[in-house]
Amino acid sequence: MTLLLPSDAGAQLLQRYAQGERDFSGIKLNECSLSGAKLPHIILRGADLSIVNFSTTNLSHSDLRQAILNVSRLSGANLSQAQLQRAQLNVTNLIRAVLVGADLSQASLVRSELLRADLSNANLTGANLQEADLREVRLRWANLNGAILIRCSGRHSNFLGANLSNIQANSANLEGAKLSGAALMMAELRHANLRTADLSGANLRGANLRWANLSGANLQEADLTDAKLSGADLGGAQLEGATLANTTLVHADLTRTNLRGLRCVGSDLSGATLTGAQMHGAIAYDIQTTEIICEWVDLSPLGDPSQRRYFNTEADLHTFFNQRPPQVTVIVDQVMTLAAQATLATIFERLGQVSDVLSRPPNVELTHRHTQFTFVVEDILTLTAIAYLVTWPFQDGQALQKTLKPLMEPDAAPTPQSVMQAEAAREIQRVTTALQTPDLMPLRDLIDSQPFLTTPLQVKLANAYGRTLTLYHNPQFGVRRLPVTDSSRLPVQIEFVQSPSLADYLAFLTPP
Repeated sequence: MTLLLPSDAGAQLLQRYAQGERDFSGIKLNECSLSGAKLPHIILRGADLSIVNFSTTNLSHSDLRQAILNVSRLSGANLSQAQLQRAQLNVTNLIRAVLVGADLSQASLVRSELLRADLSNANLTGANLQEADLREVRLRWANLNGAILIRCSGRHSNFLGANLSNIQANSANLEGAKLSGAALMMAELRHANLRTADLSGANLRGANLRWANLSGANLQEADLTDAKLSGADLGGAQLEGATLANTTLVHADLTRTNLRGLRCVGSDLSGATLTGAQMHGAIAYDIQTTEIICEWVDLSPLGDPSQRRYFNTEADLHTFFNQRPPQVTVIVDQVMTLAAQATLATIFERLGQVSDVLSRPPNVELTHRHTQFTFVVEDILTLTAIAYLVTWPFQDGQALQKTLKPLMEPDAAPTPQSVMQAEAAREIQRVTTALQTPDLMPLRDLIDSQPFLTTPLQVKLANAYGRTLTLYHNPQFGVRRLPVTDSSRLPVQIEFVQSPSLADYLAFLTPP
C-alpha cells in the first residue's frame, strides 16, 4: 500500500522521524526537499522518491531497497552502508555522495552523475551504470561483477582491487583510471578507452579488449591469458613482466611498447606492429607471426635503445619470436622423498647465496621412477655453469665436472663459436670459485646423510631454438634389481661415460 503524505510531506516525515518512527516503506514523496536532514537507519523500502532533494542528507545505514529515486538530488549525501538493492537511481545526482559499503546490487543508475562519489567497498553486482558519469569516482575494492558500464565515463576513477569480472563496458571511457590489482576476468571492453590507465597486476584473463585504446597504459605484471586484443592500440604501453598466454593480438599496435620480461606463449600476433618494442628478457614461443610488421626491436636492459635487433625476412622474425627459454634438466633415477626435498631446498638456497647464476628454484616433476628438476635460464652461456652448480651435491657431480673439461678447452683460432665457448667457460670458472667458499662446508654432513644424492643422473641442456644436448648420462641410470652390494653407490668410472663431442657442444651454443 502506498503511503501518501500531505503537501508539506517533507516536514511531516521529519516530525514523525523525530518522534522515533523509522519505517516509511512505500511512501510517495515526490518533488520535496529533505536537504541536510539527518535520517540514519530510515526505512524507505519501495518508496517513490523521484525528484526529491536529498543533498547532504544523512541516509547512512538506511533501507532503500527497490526505492525509486529517479532524477533525485543526492549530491554530498551520506549513504554509507545503505541498502539500495534494485533501487532506481536513473539520471540521479550523486555528485560527491558517500556510498562506502553500500549495497547497490541490481540497482539501475543509467545516466546518473557520480562525479567524485565514494563507493569504496560497495556492492554493485549486476548494477546498470550505462552512460553514467563516473569521473574521479572512488570504487576501491568494490564488487561490480556483471555490472553494465557501457559508454560510461570513468576518467581518472579509482578501481583499485575492484572486482570487475564479467562487466559489460564496451565503449566505456576509462582514460587514466586506476585499475591496479583489479579483477577483470571475461570483461567486455570492446572499443573502450583505457589510454594511460593503470592496470598493473590486473587479472584480465579472457577479457575482450578488441579495438580498445590502451596506448600508454600500465599493464606491468598483468595477466592477459586468453584475452582478445585484436586491433587494440598498445603503443607505448608498459607490459613489463605481463603474461600473454593464448592471447589474440591480431593487427594490434605494439609500437615502442615495453615488453621487457614479458612471457608470451601460444599467442597470435598475425599482422601486429612491433617496431621499436622493448624485449629484453622477454620469453616468446609458439607464436603466430604471419605478416607481422617489425623493422627492429630494442634488446637493451634499460630500453635506451642501444641494442637494436633488425629483421630482414619473415623467417627471421618467426625464429626470433619462437625461442623457448634455455633450460637445464637434471633427471634423478629415483622418486624424491619429502626428506630429500627438504635437503635439496636447503642446499639450493645456499648455492644461490654464493652464486648468482642460480636465481630461482627449479620446476619439479615426479614420475613413478624418476624425479626431474628443470632450471629455466635467461642466457644460454650460463647453462653449463648451472648444470655444474646444481649437480655439485650429487655423487655424479664429480663425474659431470670431468666430462665438462674437454668442452672448456679454448680453440686455437678465434671464431664466433669459440668466443661463446670461452664465455661459457668463464661462467663455469665463476661457479668453481664460488663453490670453494668455506660457507658451504656445513652442507657436507647434510649431503652425506641423504641417500637420494647418490642416485644416478641424466643431465640435458636445451637451447632457445629447440636443440637439445645430453651433457651427462650415468651408465647405471635406469638399472634396477642390483645385487646386495648396492653397486649404484660406487663411484662412476668416467671412461664408461659418453660425453658430448666438442663439435656438438659448439653447434648447440651457436644460433641457427
